Amino acid sequence: MAIIGIDLGTTNSLAAVYRDGTVELIPNSLGEYMTPSVVSFGEGGEVFAGNIAKQMLVTKPECTFREFKRNMGTDFEYTAGRRKYRPEELSAFVLRKLKEDAEHYLGEEVTEAVISVPAYFNDDKRCATKNAGKLAGLKVERLINEPSAVALKHHSGSDGMETFLVFDFGGGTLDVSLVEAFDNVVEIKAVAGDNYLGGKDFNEAIAAEFLRRNDLALLTPEENGILLKEAEQLKIMLSKEKEAMRRFMLRGQEYIMKMTNQELIHCSVELFQRMAKPIQKVINDSGMEESEIDKIILVGGSSKMPVVKQYLKSIVNIPVVSDDRPDESIALGVGMAAAIKERTGEVKDMLLADICPFSLGTEVYDGSFSPIIERNDTLPCSRSKYYVTVQDFQKELEFNIYQGENMVAADNLLLGKMMIKNLPLEPKGRAGAMVTFLYDINGILDVRIESKNETVHKVIFNKKMGLSEAEIEKRVEQLKKQTFYPASQEENRLLIERAKSVYQETDPRSREAIANALHQFRGALQYGSNQQIRAQYIQLSVLLAAVEQRQVHFKEFDENFFDDSCLEEE
Repeated sequence: MAIIGIDLGTTNSLAAVYRDGTVELIPNSLGEYMTPSVVSFGEGGEVFAGNIAKQMLVTKPECTFREFKRNMGTDFEYTAGRRKYRPEELSAFVLRKLKEDAEHYLGEEVTEAVISVPAYFNDDKRCATKNAGKLAGLKVERLINEPSAVALKHHSGSDGMETFLVFDFGGGTLDVSLVEAFDNVVEIKAVAGDNYLGGKDFNEAIAAEFLRRNDLALLTPEENGILLKEAEQLKIMLSKEKEAMRRFMLRGQEYIMKMTNQELIHCSVELFQRMAKPIQKVINDSGMEESEIDKIILVGGSSKMPVVKQYLKSIVNIPVVSDDRPDESIALGVGMAAAIKERTGEVKDMLLADICPFSLGTEVYDGSFSPIIERNDTLPCSRSKYYVTVQDFQKELEFNIYQGENMVAADNLLLGKMMIKNLPLEPKGRAGAMVTFLYDINGILDVRIESKNETVHKVIFNKKMGLSEAEIEKRVEQLKKQTFYPASQEENRLLIERAKSVYQETDPRSREAIANALHQFRGALQYGSNQQIRAQYIQLSVLLAAVEQRQVHFKEFDENFFDDSCLEEE
């Protein structure tokens, strides 16, 4: 039985395994490494996860969901027909597909996984991620911070000492970590991030600018799906071109979406400003000077945007380099983490010294927050503080355990409550209790409170976020009954959904051709031989490629990508 590493991303997810002395990515049923983190539900109750579901964002937006990772650890619910789904349940469908694809590829059962999470995920979000694994039929003892996984992958095979920043900019989250690495030790020194900043926000900024220019409003879900899809494609084009253009149909009319990188900067000023804050925080928390940091390594799909790299170069005096595999770097690192956990191969002796991303402490008498374990303390760690009574002859002390950085305790995340009783009846300040926090690398917080007459102990981990153990088991059985669309038919269904999506976005004459070709393809699927199905598949694919090609136009400018005056304007 294999243990795999999973990069559970906001936009795309990947799986990896360590075998035969190396980490290898696991292809999905379509032979691709990246599986879109999108889930859709068919009329017959079947579940679509991945590429087909991504196409359904346009064709069936009312029951298709994406970017649910951003709502992990919250009570937010998604409605599909008569059923409501929590973010961890939708994530479980993505994990289940990765698990099944891995089992098919490896030829053995997969029972356990190490899953990556943003470094700035709090306890609720981490526990929801573990629950998603459980709902998918996976044992998840270990979560690894995404930049930590990148650091493992980057330092693998290197004997020298280096200090670097990992700038992990994905589809939905931004993580920044400062890393010191030497020999076989990778030590995380500081982390910061923004759980609500990613490539998705640039898509929305492009779409908003298009609506402003064309004085459009009140789009239907289908129209909004088309617009966001075109915005994403334009953003991707701008990674290689100085100017990009998309032609598409909306409300029966052809529109042109056109933008330069300079214009992208101007409509996304707030996003760039937010991008700088985690870098500042990490450097300030570490106490290092910029000159002590060797480089900034860019990973994550959104880091491929040239405006991102150029912006970072403009605000720091540190070399900025792109990872050789920015989309896959996290998955490869998580695959290494799985091997380290399994004590497998050459990586078994590597040591990852991770840190606590948030402070942990308790509330004191005036409502303020008293940290016991500070953020960026190396894990595992143990810290103690002594707290005394504030009233004469006080009999008990209540400790509310929080996670966060706010001075007011109630503004942080409440993890649990504990009480110490039977204190000696003494004047205020004379009696008290020693509070000890032990926090391990798996996110388990062990709290021990000792007074002269009593000791209480509690382990805080695996919060259920509103789901009891019985409810989780019940939902596991419910999700098992919701079957995936057969993997053997995914390629054909994906082409059908692609045709339906292109149909909605193109001109009337092309629509007629697509409808005819799609009708013939469906007829072949129902009544034809394998040879006839293949012939119609190729015919429809060629037609769609021709239609899509006509929708795209590139135009070169003579000037540079963008100049310093652009940044000065911001």
